[in-house]
Amino acid sequence: MTVRAFAAALLAAGLLGAAHAQTFPSKPVRIIVPFPPGGAADLTSRVLAEHLAKGLGQPVIAENRPGAGAVIGYELGARAPGDGHTLLVTFPSFVINPSVKPNLKYDPLKDFRAVGQTISVPMVFAVNPSVPAKTLAELVALARAKPGEIAYGTPGAGTTHHVIGEMFRLAANVDIVHAPFQGGGPAIAAAAGGHIPMVLANVSEVVPFAKNGKMRPLAVTTAERADVFPEVPTLREAGYPEVESTNWSGLVVPTATPASAVARLNEEVVRALRSAEVVEKFKTFGMSAAPGTPEQFDALLRSEAVRYAKTVREAGIKAD
Repeated sequence: MTVRAFAAALLAAGLLGAAHAQTFPSKPVRIIVPFPPGGAADLTSRVLAEHLAKGLGQPVIAENRPGAGAVIGYELGARAPGDGHTLLVTFPSFVINPSVKPNLKYDPLKDFRAVGQTISVPMVFAVNPSVPAKTLAELVALARAKPGEIAYGTPGAGTTHHVIGEMFRLAANVDIVHAPFQGGGPAIAAAAGGHIPMVLANVSEVVPFAKNGKMRPLAVTTAERADVFPEVPTLREAGYPEVESTNWSGLVVPTATPASAVARLNEEVVRALRSAEVVEKFKTFGMSAAPGTPEQFDALLRSEAVRYAKTVREAGIKAD
């Protein structure tokens, strides 16, 4: 091949690459939702899908693939083609699972690239009104007076809520007992019905029970007080800043996805999350839109993986 021909070939390859980047996406985009319909992951994904479709110029389809504590969906995302046309919804379980479940077929930090965070969801410690504790300090005192008698409900073993609950148990040095349920709804129903004294759940799920007097919120887990519970202090205000946490969600793609596709996807996700319509709709679900860069979400994934792994080791947490 002559120098001129070689240069022409390089130019053609460059033009083809540029054309490919400019035409992304070239087909419908799917969002794998590793959770059942009706929950936070499903609701937010469908809201975003509608807005992303407008920006990307292609249909965007949210596909529910629940099971095995979200592992089925996470592993499906890891096997997807790395062309930018498949996104995966992640929650903290994405980085918690490797610490509590052996033989996973995905590595959250090696098999994926971050696209961006989407939402932030405050959690809340709440008790049945029959519990004689009006504050978190009073709950701690009660737990110390009755070691092993106070159970706290969560959506299941190895979930974000379970890990945060154990983080609180260690920080407060109290003997409270984990009560796993098959989802946040059953856990809250059990606490509201007086079957267990306490629950750690998403704020949005507790609001209706608190309004009708069936639950008493004691502290929210986020840095700021929740808009729906302005009178409820944060864990930092209650004296436990090390337990401060957010139940977040975001989007990732397989690691082979080109940087140009990641940048385009992030651009459209951020645009959607900053729209007044999406912000208000998320508020009705008790969530906050959390737009950011791929780098910021990657840093969150890595820091949360380390933090949660430490608690899992110290508390001896095992998943079902």
